[in-house]
Amino acid sequence: MKNSHLAQTLAAEIRQFLDVRLTLSLALVQTDGTPLASYAPFVEFEEGLLILVSELALHTQALKSASVASVMIMADEADCDTVYARRRLQYDVSIQRIARDSAVFGAASKALLSRHGDIVAQLLQLGDFYMFKLHPLSGRYVKGFGRAYELPQNVLVGEPSKHLRG
Repeated sequence: MKNSHLAQTLAAEIRQFLDVRLTLSLALVQTDGTPLASYAPFVEFEEGLLILVSELALHTQALKSASVASVMIMADEADCDTVYARRRLQYDVSIQRIARDSAVFGAASKALLSRHGDIVAQLLQLGDFYMFKLHPLSGRYVKGFGRAYELPQNVLVGEPSKHLRG
């Protein structure tokens, strides 16, 4: 962006927005080619988003077989002036399954537990829960009509690289 101060302000705003949201919406394609929308609690972890999901959920099967997905993190409807211009972050992501026996699983589990509380400890004891890391490939921050910004590639939060205009 040409305006360095605006880019820095937007990066701080994106950081704050991401910090206070607890869930993300998932858009996936199932193995039979049908689309699937779902949601999951998340935590930011090592420049990605971690989710812990049950094998019983359709989105887990899709996550296990897909290499990419799209996620959206949105402001609550009650907190916006109009539902047509809700504040939101959208990322195209690559999907990485975190194996329970991997070195990163313990630290990732602690991050989820810190953010979402004791329920995570209970879920981690269940063998049908899987952890996935969603790595951002590209992103977009929308804060209202005419105020959409492209994010740098491969980062969750950064100074927007471009103000998108119609």
